[in-house]
Amino acid sequence: MQINIARNMQNNVFIVGNGFDLALGLPTKYSEFAHSDYWPVSEDAAERRDYLLQKKYTSLEAYLDDRRNLETWFDLEQELYKYAQEKGLGGAHNENADDIKRNIEYFYLLQTKLCEYIRSVQNNFRKFHYDVARDVLEAIVNNGFFNSMYSFNYTELPPILDHNNIECIHLHGSIKDNSVILGVDEKKLREGYEAFMKASSKHYKSHDLYNALSFANEIVIFGLSFGDIDYSYFDRFFKGLVDGESTKEENKQYITIFTKDDNSRMAILRQLRKMGINMQRLYAQSKLEFICVEEDDTQDKMRAFKERLEKNSAPKNPQYNVI
Repeated sequence: MQINIARNMQNNVFIVGNGFDLALGLPTKYSEFAHSDYWPVSEDAAERRDYLLQKKYTSLEAYLDDRRNLETWFDLEQELYKYAQEKGLGGAHNENADDIKRNIEYFYLLQTKLCEYIRSVQNNFRKFHYDVARDVLEAIVNNGFFNSMYSFNYTELPPILDHNNIECIHLHGSIKDNSVILGVDEKKLREGYEAFMKASSKHYKSHDLYNALSFANEIVIFGLSFGDIDYSYFDRFFKGLVDGESTKEENKQYITIFTKDDNSRMAILRQLRKMGINMQRLYAQSKLEFICVEEDDTQDKMRAFKERLEKNSAPKNPQYNVI
């Protein structure tokens, strides 16, 4: 009963991941940061070469320097986890207290330089890469029932959201107040590397994403890959849907996931199944739909999406255009 009452109040939720930044035209992938002038280099070249040649990864910097030049898709947070886990790729058997101290200092330097890089990218923003991103923003703002937005990105979103009292909750910090949070989820790491955990950051804050998802009528997710590190935010919600009692049609939530193309759609399905989600059951328990911004049927799906949000919009809500 309580959930039905809350949904009748039209609590809608908008969630964005790195794919939304890319749709805006912002080069914010870790691989782009890794090959920018902002990537920190603190050790001298000779010392770095020595580490790389011997593969003695007591140096986090040397390890990451190696990985960023080997990997086409460089996931910085995943590499931090690989390095610091109990039987990780770091020099666990060779490192001493000074090595750990130096690695933690380099980790903090990475956060600072990442913040500087993202800010420079944001300052150079000129236009949307995909019109779909602009159209989704307009539809959400004009709907009037999206009171909260959760961002996995460090970037600030267009001012149109602030002007319409849509609270943006940055789950991993923001460049706005230099609160960028880099790291991994609550995983077992070697002693001394607790700083790598996101929740260890002084900027980490409580959030209400689970309840927001549970009570929402419309859930719009744009550009999130549901990777190992971020999936924990959705685990309880999705498993509650698939494991719960059958949901009546009129009580089913709309879950719209925007992604790049069919390959990325399949990658998301693969990731959800890896996490134990029965996709047939998830489709049966909700009104789940994928919209791929680069596929031929995008326009038809976007038209239906915008019409639904317009039909179910708040009364006397003024119309806005995102420029």
